[in-house]
Amino acid sequence: MRDEIGTQARRRTAVVATSGTAIVVTIVAAVAGLIELHGQRDGAGPEPAPSGMVVSVPGIAKSAAVPSASGTESTGDGDLSWVSVAGARLPVSRSAGPRDTSAGLARGFAFSELGAVLAAAHVTLRLSPQVGPTVFEATLRDQVVGEDAEALGRNLAEEYEQARIRLGVPYGEPAGRLYAVARGYQVRLSGHEAQVRLLIEGPGMWQPVLIELTVRTRWSGSDWQVVAPAGGLWGDDTRIAADTAGFVWLPVER
Repeated sequence: MRDEIGTQARRRTAVVATSGTAIVVTIVAAVAGLIELHGQRDGAGPEPAPSGMVVSVPGIAKSAAVPSASGTESTGDGDLSWVSVAGARLPVSRSAGPRDTSAGLARGFAFSELGAVLAAAHVTLRLSPQVGPTVFEATLRDQVVGEDAEALGRNLAEEYEQARIRLGVPYGEPAGRLYAVARGYQVRLSGHEAQVRLLIEGPGMWQPVLIELTVRTRWSGSDWQVVAPAGGLWGDDTRIAADTAGFVWLPVER
């Protein structure tokens, strides 16, 4: 595995490792992340993992079972529908937002638990190299708060530059695609702040893997904003989901 991937692994990753080999699953905020499999191709789906590997993360016995990703996403009771952003699949809500997705951004979320959840998912997704600098720079400027916002911007710019060079794309273009689906959430709303735990499904070895990403959001008076993670890195806020009890599952058509 190349040095640059090893460096990113130490900075903001969950590691899926086995005998002598490791796949680094990078969590991008939104989107993290959402989930990018390093070395993936620019095709319709994720790179297949090398054979003979199993999911193993120190301190976590195994990843939680993931519902089948086959079929098309459901609109549920009519309020939710689904969109693709940089390859990732996210829900949108007629009642909770985002109401404005012009210029590739996502703004206009309701002051509600669901609004906080959707803001956490949509804003963090747009903090990734895969959306390109026009989108992630505007998102950073207008929708990220906290003392570590500047550090997050520096880290993201560095990651984008590394990714675009690796993929051979000119500056300004999106750097690759994301292969992830938002599957569920927990949310705790307290005053004008919310803590959101997102369940994000990405490509695994023998079956999809669930990643849990914790995102803090803050109500500005007119919209939700994401609080930058400590040190501008999402590593401490991401992990393989070992227990999905208490999560609300987003509707999926079978």
